[in-house]
Amino acid sequence: MHEVSVANSIIDIIQSAIPKESNGYVCSVLIKVGALSSIEVDALQFAFDIVKARTLLAKAVLKMEIVEGKGQCTQCGCEFSMNSYAIPCPDCDSYLIKIIQGKEMKVISFELEDEG
Repeated sequence: MHEVSVANSIIDIIQSAIPKESNGYVCSVLIKVGALSSIEVDALQFAFDIVKARTLLAKAVLKMEIVEGKGQCTQCGCEFSMNSYAIPCPDCDSYLIKIIQGKEMKVISFELEDEG
């Protein structure tokens, strides 16, 4: 379950972005997860909820935006939606596909609340 290491990386990224003089806590985190990224979103949510304890993200809610998978045929140039890697081009049936969207996992933003 690599989602635990992904959750730890999300927390590390956010903690490094919080100003050292901050007295607040993170109340929400927004990430984008590609549909072709091999990340199981339910497992990531579960892992995040476990590893966030005892950090500035202990109260944080993880919000995930799923990015649709898109491919481009290297034979005819057709761009199309895809939800798995084993999909042929809808125009020419070629399996020579370049993934152009949907493999990413990005931390987009987080909200910091003052403690006081």
